[in-house]
Amino acid sequence: MYIPKSFHEQDESQLLALIGEYGFATLVTSENNVPFATHLPLLADRDAEGRLLLKGHVARANPQWRAFAQEGDVLAVFAGPHAYVSPSVYRQPGVPTWNYAVVHAYGRPSIVEEPAKVLSSLRQLASKYEAGRDRPWSPDDAEALVNQLLSGIVAFEITVTRLEGKFKLSQNRDAQDYDAVMRFVELSNPRGGEGLVEMMASRNPKG
Repeated sequence: MYIPKSFHEQDESQLLALIGEYGFATLVTSENNVPFATHLPLLADRDAEGRLLLKGHVARANPQWRAFAQEGDVLAVFAGPHAYVSPSVYRQPGVPTWNYAVVHAYGRPSIVEEPAKVLSSLRQLASKYEAGRDRPWSPDDAEALVNQLLSGIVAFEITVTRLEGKFKLSQNRDAQDYDAVMRFVELSNPRGGEGLVEMMASRNPKG
């Protein structure tokens, strides 16, 4: 993607943090020059050699998994917090813009065939999103049903070859305008802007 230098986030820990918090991704493939996208949760993990993996599954009826056998990378897009920014907050005349943080992950997909590995992936995914509940659900709680449904999904792993991060957080503004943008986002976007304000505060040019 196009990333101006001011907005280029290269700290892998920051990129993985966004993937972990905003794990509902858009998976993009191409077949016969026609793009195809699926919206799904992806879980970041490491293999035995320490390589970054993205684990997920799609319905077997979803034709996208058939493209995994082709040469070339797939693209997973993780969209983090975002908010509109009004030029009215600047000290000098400006134009509207949008602040946001996104991560693009490129890699080679492979289908997971072994039932034990598929179940392990499902357990990991459930564990992440059931964390904090009084009675967290596990695939083991419905073992017979889960085993019955396994034939209806295709599990896969993407071995990540490249991560790109674009954190457009008004870094091209001076400290006074930067603070004004944070206040605007906080007041104008009480629900969607909270995560964005936290990200901006950690990068405040005032230090």
